[in-house]
Amino acid sequence: MHLLPPIYQQDIEEHGYSIVENVLGHEEVEALRTAVEKAIIESRDSTSVRDRGGVYAIRNVTEVVPEVRALHRHSGIAQLVEPILGEQAMLVRGLMFDKSPESNWGIFWHQDLSIAVRQREDVPDFGPWSIKAGIQHVQPPPHILQKMLTVRLHLDDCQESNGALRVLPGSHQSSRLNMFESETLQQNTDPATCGVTSGGAVLMRPLLLHSSHRATDPARRRVIHLEFAAEPLPEPLQWYSSDKIASNE
Repeated sequence: MHLLPPIYQQDIEEHGYSIVENVLGHEEVEALRTAVEKAIIESRDSTSVRDRGGVYAIRNVTEVVPEVRALHRHSGIAQLVEPILGEQAMLVRGLMFDKSPESNWGIFWHQDLSIAVRQREDVPDFGPWSIKAGIQHVQPPPHILQKMLTVRLHLDDCQESNGALRVLPGSHQSSRLNMFESETLQQNTDPATCGVTSGGAVLMRPLLLHSSHRATDPARRRVIHLEFAAEPLPEPLQWYSSDKIASNE
């Protein structure tokens, strides 16, 4: 197992994100590409796949693609997640994003505020509610999001020219932001572009302000977005998925 330098934990604490290369090997990347493409073809007409001139996202990818769900047992991912969230960390949601010449999109500055749960339950401080791909989602109180970590695995090289993620370092420390607070941070914080090579990952806190431009040099940019949580939700709420991470080595 490749040992990571301690500084990546410091980066996440101070800046809200870190870039780690070589999380997946070449053969692992190729296997995931094949599995994702198969799922796109087979699920194109389902609610899990969103299409804007070409497939650009698979919601609930851990259900649609078994090879993605199995990543909770990947030793390299466990090594990334456990030092941040602890040994009880769980994979609670997965998505796949795909930029391409046929589907070249951008997204405005935002925080990831919603989580997926098994069913709607009226619990104080949870809301508003929404349904995405047939699954209940809710905005939890900030302390839940502060104990989560997102691992964005890249299946293609990604730089600024083909729509890499942009982040505002340190913005995760401000909890849930209103529009004025978000705009103030945008005006006063220099953005960072998260360039990553195929097989690498961007680790980030959900409350980190992030965005991406449309690609100026459109090329394939497939990202598997995995969300991990440190502990169960307050009863009777339950995470939609709750696969405990575990090294396969």
